[in-house]
Amino acid sequence: MIIFSQMKRRATSAKALLVGLALSIASALLLAPVSLRAEITRPDMLVAGRAIGFIDKLGSGDVRVGIVFAPESAPSLQQANEIRDLLGSQFRVGNHVLRPVMVRADQVNNAGVDLFLLTEGADIAASSVAASSRARKIPCITFDLAQERNGACVIGVQTRPRIEILFNRKAAAESGTNLSSVFRLMITEN
Repeated sequence: MIIFSQMKRRATSAKALLVGLALSIASALLLAPVSLRAEITRPDMLVAGRAIGFIDKLGSGDVRVGIVFAPESAPSLQQANEIRDLLGSQFRVGNHVLRPVMVRADQVNNAGVDLFLLTEGADIAASSVAASSRARKIPCITFDLAQERNGACVIGVQTRPRIEILFNRKAAAESGTNLSSVFRLMITEN
């Protein structure tokens, strides 16, 4: 009887420990800032910069990168600031020097840029960026793969958990964007 009683107490204690642990994890998750998006890092920008290097119409040299953000979206604004900070006043990748220009979503039609970089969380801006990209024949790149898939951008880049570079043929044709044939062998086309 004593052994059974001790086993029952241990089981009750283990159960209480598991419940306590589950509550602690749930509390931490609820209290933690919610961010489904990963922070943009230097390796992310290097991969994106290399992808930009294969866009034929950009040639080599300076590329004014319009970092398109929706000011009403905290994640979009945060990512725009991360990208601007990573690029600094210029960011050399291969034969290009990327020069950041912050572009509000409502300013894409008048932005003096060579390329749009659409931030995550700027879903409201995606249609205006896509329209401007087509009309002005300016390529668009993004870290938000959903925006590449829906045709807002020509190129989508992801580096975690593995490097993926996606290419939207329809968006490319509409914006007059051609990629070098060597690069097309290394990417996934949609």
